[in-house]
Amino acid sequence: MSFVILTPVVSMTAMTIQYKIKPVEFRDKLGELILIRPYDHNRDRDKLIEMYIHFDPADRCLGLPPLTKESIERWIDYLAENSCSFVAEHDGKIVGHTAIVPLNNQRDIELDIFVWRPYQGRGIGQELLRCTIEFCKQKGFRGICVMTECSNLRAKRLFKKFGFITINENSGECYMYLRLCQHSPS
Repeated sequence: MSFVILTPVVSMTAMTIQYKIKPVEFRDKLGELILIRPYDHNRDRDKLIEMYIHFDPADRCLGLPPLTKESIERWIDYLAENSCSFVAEHDGKIVGHTAIVPLNNQRDIELDIFVWRPYQGRGIGQELLRCTIEFCKQKGFRGICVMTECSNLRAKRLFKKFGFITINENSGECYMYLRLCQHSPS
């Protein structure tokens, strides 16, 4: 099965590109079946909001996800309009999420990635990141930027495992970058 979704990943104006992504099923470290697939705003909005409502404040990074339900709703709606997202699903429940937002130069993207605490340490973040990186390579993006807290050693190790390099650390924030290719998005 494959999905065809019109998603604004090339420009934050109304430009869209069409892409086909096959959902990826895998067994996490506990043997549970996890599905990685494109986010569908009409189908997934409420489930994604529910995941973020239950996020432990300690798992928030640099103010994301927002704290209140209303702020989470606005953030999810913004991402649906201005990004391309993928979700990790277990038994019909969303347990992980990535969003990529084009930066002003339209050749690089910014990545956000979150996995709900009961599902952390099970390989779900790795698989979400792998699928997101592969999508970005297929679309011809030059690179991926991530920002995390300097104290978030788990995230920094994950990004380094995939080849991200630290480009700047200041004021408690760590900026990392993964070069993908030399060309602009197609």
